Amino acid sequence: MDKQLLTYVGGILGGYVLTAMPAADSFLSGVEPVLDGAGLLSMIVFSGTLIYKGVKALWEK
Repeated sequence: MDKQLLTYVGGILGGYVLTAMPAADSFLSGVEPVLDGAGLLSMIVFSGTLIYKGVKALWEK
């Protein structure tokens, strides 16, 4: 298995954690919209990269 693929999956998981993290009762409550945006952007970028690499691998076979 390619080590980069595990990195991309980790990026998707990290993005999910950023969006699902409850920050309302902590000192991070002021930056919760920024965390949600960064998590959403991370999930979109890393998911797109995984899809691109998968289609590219299928096309080259």
